Amino acid sequence: MSPLQIALKTARLRAVFFLSAATLTLTACGSDEGQQAFITNQLSHDVSVIDTKTREVTHTIPVSDNPAGIAVSEQAQRFYISNPEERTISLIDMVTMKPIQDIEVGDGPVGIATNQSGDTVYVADWYLDRISVVDINTAKVTGTIDVGESPAGIILDEAANRLYVANRDSNSVSIIDLTDYSVLAETNTGESPFGLALSPDGEMLYSVNVQDSSVSVIDTESFENVDTIDVGEWPYCAVLSPDGSRLYVTNQDEMSVSVIDTNDHQVVDTLEVGDTPEGIDITRNGKYLYVTNWGDGTVSVFNTGDHELIDTIKTGKGSRAFGDFIPN
Repeated sequence: MSPLQIALKTARLRAVFFLSAATLTLTACGSDEGQQAFITNQLSHDVSVIDTKTREVTHTIPVSDNPAGIAVSEQAQRFYISNPEERTISLIDMVTMKPIQDIEVGDGPVGIATNQSGDTVYVADWYLDRISVVDINTAKVTGTIDVGESPAGIILDEAANRLYVANRDSNSVSIIDLTDYSVLAETNTGESPFGLALSPDGEMLYSVNVQDSSVSVIDTESFENVDTIDVGEWPYCAVLSPDGSRLYVTNQDEMSVSVIDTNDHQVVDTLEVGDTPEGIDITRNGKYLYVTNWGDGTVSVFNTGDHELIDTIKTGKGSRAFGDFIPN
């Protein structure tokens, strides 16, 4: 059994392993017409494509074994997934809904993010403690950036030309200047940071800390950890509302989502979801929240106005969707 297979097995016994969590980027305001949600299903080795208007699965795409992370470029009409077992990332066409090619990247690709044009992809390598920079046009790794131990969640701030990386085993977040690939700072967090979310103005970064059930609030100008928010047990993933007023955090072991008011950093509601919630994202107009449930292979859909559960969508086995799975 490979190290990743062992990690997969032990994770369900409450171990923290690198194939989960979510680092969700923000979505702009607008219509949800024609939007899709792309859900990686780790145990059925495929991707479920959901129409967010009808809330139905329109395609199931077979991919490489154990897909984990996902990033979407609406401009390029492609999405990208990380395949830790295969040590690759896959490019998939959003028009034909078919894989285009696989690109080799390091030993343990996990977190993944792309720029809007979709020509550059950043991949967190759990085993090599680095970020790989992939040129999609040449299908090659063109650079690497050393970070902390066991990097997992990553989030790209294209406007500031920065990349943020959660280093699980270093209990820190690396802040990278993409102009020269320099690490501007490594800021301490709670224990075992995994998922990241960034405020719409880019001023506050939220780190989800798995093993101490908290969220660290980091000022991106001073690089300081300015507050800590207690959430549910074994939190993994996070996303912000488009206006930045609400932070939503999945809590694996409580089968719930914590809803946080970002003005005073207080939990204002707790939503019940399916078994082992992990990935989380929000539609472009901010009206609907999507939560992937690893344990029962479903996606829970909530109305963000009154936090009512409006649908439960059956997807594949081990639904994870680690990343930005609804295009901005």
